[in-house]
Amino acid sequence: MKNPESQITRYRRDRNSSWWVRVSDRIAKQVITVGGIGTILVVMLVVFVLLGNVVPMFRANSLATLGTISVASQFSVASQVDAPEASDGSVPVACGVDEYAELLWVLHSTCSITVHSIETGKLLSTHSPKDAPKDAPKDEGSGRSLPSIVCCSVADNDASMLAGCSDGSVRPITLSIVVEFVRAAELNDSISEALKSGVALDDGTVYRSMPSGLVRKQTVSDIIFHKPIDISTRPITSVDWRTPQSASSFDESQTWTWGASDGESIVLGTVDNQVNSFTGSITQQSKNWKASYPTGVSESKLIALMVGSRSEHIESLDSAGKIIVWTPTSDGKLVSGISHTSLAGTESKALIGTALLGRSTFMIGSKSGHIEGVALTSTDAGQELLSIHRFAGEGGAVQGLAASPEGRLVAAAFESGKGAVYYVPTNRKLLEWTLDANHDSVADGHVFFSANAACVGSLNDKQVKLWRLQIPFPEASIGSFFGRIWYEGYPAPQHVWQSSTGNVQGEYKFGFMPLIFGTLKATFYSMLIGAPIALMAAIFGSEFMNSRWRARVKPIIELMASVPSVVLGFIGALVLAPILRDNLMMVLLSVATVLFLFVFTAHLWLVIPSPTAIRLRYFRLPILFALIPLGVAIANRSSGTVEAAIFGGDVVQWLSNRNGSGWAGWFCLALMPVSILVAWVVSGPLGPYVQAYARTMSSFRFSLVNLGIFGLSTLAVLLIAALSAWAVAAMGWDPRGSVLGPYQERNALLVGAILGFAIIPLIYTISEDALQSVPQHLRSASLACGASTWQTTIRVVVPTAMSGLFSALMIGFGRAVGETMVVLMAAGNTPVMDINPMNGYRTLSATLATELPEAARGSTHFHALFLAAFLLFCFTMVANTFAEIVRMRFRKRAFQL
Repeated sequence: MKNPESQITRYRRDRNSSWWVRVSDRIAKQVITVGGIGTILVVMLVVFVLLGNVVPMFRANSLATLGTISVASQFSVASQVDAPEASDGSVPVACGVDEYAELLWVLHSTCSITVHSIETGKLLSTHSPKDAPKDAPKDEGSGRSLPSIVCCSVADNDASMLAGCSDGSVRPITLSIVVEFVRAAELNDSISEALKSGVALDDGTVYRSMPSGLVRKQTVSDIIFHKPIDISTRPITSVDWRTPQSASSFDESQTWTWGASDGESIVLGTVDNQVNSFTGSITQQSKNWKASYPTGVSESKLIALMVGSRSEHIESLDSAGKIIVWTPTSDGKLVSGISHTSLAGTESKALIGTALLGRSTFMIGSKSGHIEGVALTSTDAGQELLSIHRFAGEGGAVQGLAASPEGRLVAAAFESGKGAVYYVPTNRKLLEWTLDANHDSVADGHVFFSANAACVGSLNDKQVKLWRLQIPFPEASIGSFFGRIWYEGYPAPQHVWQSSTGNVQGEYKFGFMPLIFGTLKATFYSMLIGAPIALMAAIFGSEFMNSRWRARVKPIIELMASVPSVVLGFIGALVLAPILRDNLMMVLLSVATVLFLFVFTAHLWLVIPSPTAIRLRYFRLPILFALIPLGVAIANRSSGTVEAAIFGGDVVQWLSNRNGSGWAGWFCLALMPVSILVAWVVSGPLGPYVQAYARTMSSFRFSLVNLGIFGLSTLAVLLIAALSAWAVAAMGWDPRGSVLGPYQERNALLVGAILGFAIIPLIYTISEDALQSVPQHLRSASLACGASTWQTTIRVVVPTAMSGLFSALMIGFGRAVGETMVVLMAAGNTPVMDINPMNGYRTLSATLATELPEAARGSTHFHALFLAAFLLFCFTMVANTFAEIVRMRFRKRAFQL
């Protein structure tokens, strides 16, 4: 009889144990639930952070009215300084706005400059040349007024301009806007009282309270009307003005470059300003080049000029839309060179022209309302002028056209009374608004940008209207990110990524296609090299390798995953790249010889009698390892002969089009597809005949026949590849320049080998586990039916484990897509779209690593990099989703087994 106390004790112990198990299960359930929900939330948070930095780029732009300033009666204020004696016939010619949108200066035809407060519209000061009497001719005395200004060109920074006068002279004018920040306690009582309303005016100065407690003080000072430069006896009709920035903050010496025309001649001039560092005096030296403009060409007249970006030439535009490039010579003349007739001239009539930022593109406004950009472009034939941009306007002829000093924006005023701002590289309209309800009041006006492009304005003979722009990301659009854009200097629209330039006038290019292409290129070559090796190694280790060997080899392969990618990149860039460069033919031939030896040895193994093969099965892996150095040694000995016979001596020089024909390249490219084709023919259409023939002979005799079939197949591959290459080369097609190209030391093959090494452990481990998870009874049933180990592996084990094998490939794909350091150090980091495996590339991840730390926060470049990160996330998400769908499909099929 059992002891009652022991039963009670056992019951209590079991009850306590079950209670602890229930508590443990609850805790585990809660932890797993929290972990799963937390993972989902973290992934969603990453998506929200990425989208939060991407979506703002695509928000609508805005425009707000800043003010209207009357300039019709500018001389009626008593606070004028050095005002002329009369204001009859005064017409505004040009104007500018400071970076804070506080001051407006206006240049009038009477050679005077008035300064206005934008907020109040009041006239602050008036400035005129102090040497007016000296400008009068000797025979008329000094009572004559200054020559009137008929045209003007303002520098990008609004700090200088060139005025074209009615007497055939041009006059440089410089001004400076002084900005100071002072404490409110330093101001007098009247200014402090006026600042309670936000802004105060005193003695030509604008004061504004800042949130920091300081007061911003702005005034226009040092307006200098430089000595006129006589170039003609006829009135000047068009001018252009270019002033480069000073070499340093300690040297104010500058060289001004200008162009002018009187309608019949063109003058390109320079003014070299040398500033004495001790006295501050300025010494000016001028030099001019002149040419007569060809008259009688379609009865057209010259309407605009553009000095080149490097001041090495000047371009002229006439009303027929013809642009001519003029180059200075050593004898003081201008020689006409390249010319181009724009569509604005052939389809309509050119009315106005202006230089786009960077002075490489001439923007033309036509009578039909179209706006066109013509740029000097490098082509195969040399330098050519091409119309690279063209877009329709907002109704009627183009009456005004202005280029932004901060980006590739143009503002246009149309005959319909509409105004619009366009981003030129993508031909995209960013803003549209009504300049004035009365169309006549703007018919003779023009538009302009402020010095920092934060404001846009229109000017006519009565008033200046100003609007504040909100265009934070003009470069951002689906077309600019993923479409072909015709950039300056390119012969055709292209996908280009160039996020930095040498100066502020450079053209930013945010085309993602080269980065996407580079990412896919890196993934393709790494998977092409790493995936077959990993899958074959997993199949061999799971189905053919002895369990004792497998227990030793698998941990070693998994240990490969612990090597940091930066170490792999370092080894690839500094060790393997020079070796591959100096022994390219030997390396390529080694791959072919090792693969050939593997297949040839497999056929030789079938010749060995079955009892002997069973006893020697433990030596299969050492034999495979021994074949690798044997293949490399054979390739090393024969590479020189093969290289001389096929590539004419040097494969690197052959890739650079220095020797040989295209036959060698087509032959090498055809070997792989022809090998697959021959293998399919032998195992597919010819398979039943071979099997029927095998039943009539012993296994030993068939193994010899099989070895002969392999030899004939090898000869067939070489013969078909050679004939195919000869046929393609006979048609004049050369793979160099398209499929192949010049060899670069850091290229796709190098990165594919290194990155393939990195993904092999992942694919191998998961694939081997998937193969091992196949039920043993399936293998036993297949072997019992008479199938060989190889047949069982290919037709039973692999199809059953296909879901796991595909998951392994997708994990390797994700690892290759997101790799950073290997491609950053060994891929050359060049964003080019080139399928040439001997060339480099740049990936999305490498771009993020190199550019995100240096990107200006809030810029288009900064937000575009977040878009690159979002694209990288989408790649992995799509790949994982596709892998899950395929995995579930294979799992359903395997479940039926």
